[in-house]
Amino acid sequence: MQRPNSYDIGDRVRVSNRFATPAGVDTDPTTVVCKYIDPSLNVTTKTYGSDAEVVKDSTGRYHLDIDVDEAGTWSYRWTGTGAVVAAGEQTFVVRESAF
Repeated sequence: MQRPNSYDIGDRVRVSNRFATPAGVDTDPTTVVCKYIDPSLNVTTKTYGSDAEVVKDSTGRYHLDIDVDEAGTWSYRWTGTGAVVAAGEQTFVVRESAF
């Protein structure tokens, strides 16, 4: 049985985030950045508008697809600045392969 937030080497993992005002209204930050770190501690930074990998789905909602190539714990952090100031972090696990 697969654990939640658990993937296999070679998977494409979609990470997403919602930015909203304190009243709950979806709002675009002036700057949107997603950073992720692999199990070998390599940090990758992607910025909306500069990096095509960061996709705006609708107002305040963004995603990034990560092709995972290493087993272990991966972490990612979304940051919004300007019109909406917010940040959030999550993790997911990539399982060892028998091959």
